[in-house]
Amino acid sequence: MGVFDLFGREQRSRSEHTRMNASYTTQVNDKNGPVAVFSPTKFSDVELIIDCIKSGKNTVVHLTELKNESAIRVIDMLSGAIYALGGGVYEMGKNIFMFSPSGVEIL
Repeated sequence: MGVFDLFGREQRSRSEHTRMNASYTTQVNDKNGPVAVFSPTKFSDVELIIDCIKSGKNTVVHLTELKNESAIRVIDMLSGAIYALGGGVYEMGKNIFMFSPSGVEIL
């Protein structure tokens, strides 16, 4: 389910999801550099995610821990930030998005 499909669909119960820290949860190194993975639990976590993107890291964001309204606000904020930074956003799966900084191509 993408960001535009958030309305009108049933949410999974919170017990079905693995709880993760709202902050920076992991870093994976690949041939294109580090990848940061976040699972925000509130809208204010978006600042940390934007700082990570500004530092030049590919960033994966899992929105499964947020209510629909908060998830839409997070995507709006991150989309505006990535546009201003000249990067790109890619939907990887249901409520999972990758944000890449300027100059990073995702194949």
